[in-house]
Amino acid sequence: MRRQRAVVGVDLGTSGVKVLVAGSGGAVLGRGRAEYPVLVPSAGRAESDPSGWWRATCRAVRQAVDQAPGAEIVAVAVAGQMHGVVLTADGGDAVRPAILWLDQRAAVEAGRYTQLPAALTRGLGNRPSAGMAGPILRWLAEHEPENVAVARWALQPKDWVRLRMTGQAASDPTDASGTLLFDLERDAWAGDLIAALGLRRDLLPPVRGSSGAAGALLPAPAAELGLPPGITVATGAADTAAALYAAGLHDDEAMLTLGSGGQWAVPERELRPTAATNLYRAVGDGYYRLAPVQNVGVTLDWVRTVLGVSWADLYEAAARPARPGAPVFVPYLTPERWDPTTTGAWTGLTLAHQREDLLRAALDGVAALLRQRLDDLRAAGHHPRGVILGGGGAAHPAWRDLLAGALGLPLRPAPAAWLSAVGAARLAVAASRSSH
Repeated sequence: MRRQRAVVGVDLGTSGVKVLVAGSGGAVLGRGRAEYPVLVPSAGRAESDPSGWWRATCRAVRQAVDQAPGAEIVAVAVAGQMHGVVLTADGGDAVRPAILWLDQRAAVEAGRYTQLPAALTRGLGNRPSAGMAGPILRWLAEHEPENVAVARWALQPKDWVRLRMTGQAASDPTDASGTLLFDLERDAWAGDLIAALGLRRDLLPPVRGSSGAAGALLPAPAAELGLPPGITVATGAADTAAALYAAGLHDDEAMLTLGSGGQWAVPERELRPTAATNLYRAVGDGYYRLAPVQNVGVTLDWVRTVLGVSWADLYEAAARPARPGAPVFVPYLTPERWDPTTTGAWTGLTLAHQREDLLRAALDGVAALLRQRLDDLRAAGHHPRGVILGGGGAAHPAWRDLLAGALGLPLRPAPAAWLSAVGAARLAVAASRSSH
């Protein structure tokens, strides 16, 4: 009997990886997931061990493939968390732990972008932020020059994983457009800006289309992943761009994905930057506007851990009626991109309040923060009448009901539970077709 052709879509998140095996018709044949820690060496810093990403990816891919024994895998693609920097040696090993989007060490370097001539920064499309690759790479050049000197590449997370698969370095426009080193107008690395920052242009890899073939899967990593050697590896995309690619938005809808952070996203036809939102390249042509929220899953996980409850207990608190005199939770446990000085707090506490009140307040606080970012989208000229809700942090019905009330918009579930992995799988399909 002829085996069903299938692809693998990988979503490399901040604290874990999700993997889908999808058949030729799009049906999910297998799922796998594995976790890894976010390392916090000191306050305001967030790192990850890239070798841990690889080990987790191998476990999750094998788990997914084991559930689809009749599948003939023909291609793989990786979508991944945006921003950050993986300094990589010529042989592919990370020179130091990866610095993640949550990291705030490069705040001063981000501020220095405002001192550059407008002609150099006009094409970036984004206000500088400490968690983006340009400021981080500038910080590394000043504080760890020895690591930069021995590095061959400065990669985005998903690009490092794909390098392990193919031995070839590359990026794609969706990830490159979030580095503050890429000119969205010219669709190329911003060479003059990079020189003005005193950075090495040769650290940045070639930029290729998200759905193109970036190379073939090498025998050694194929054996670790449990995949056939020589299959097509797509260039891939940033996680939110991949999710938007898979979401199937209606014209009057926005996409909201909830994970470690939260992301509001809408398609954008023009290069039209605004102060309170991000503008990135979409898969294929065009752009998408992003209103990001740092403090979603990462903050709720801290709350439930400190208060000693499960995720189910936390989300059940959303079903409790709001009470007069309830405490208020300010959810800024990590700095928000446009408000780096505000910190978190519970306020209005009395002896009458109990743990469940604190849990409900935490959910209300995160929902209010998500509503603020929706208002930023509206200020940028987008007025959605409905929301596609996706991500692992959107599964509980009581939490969804609380969000719908706070946002004042109807919510509908995303067409798939793991949108970014579905988007990656679709990119793998496109790459396999283009390579034959």
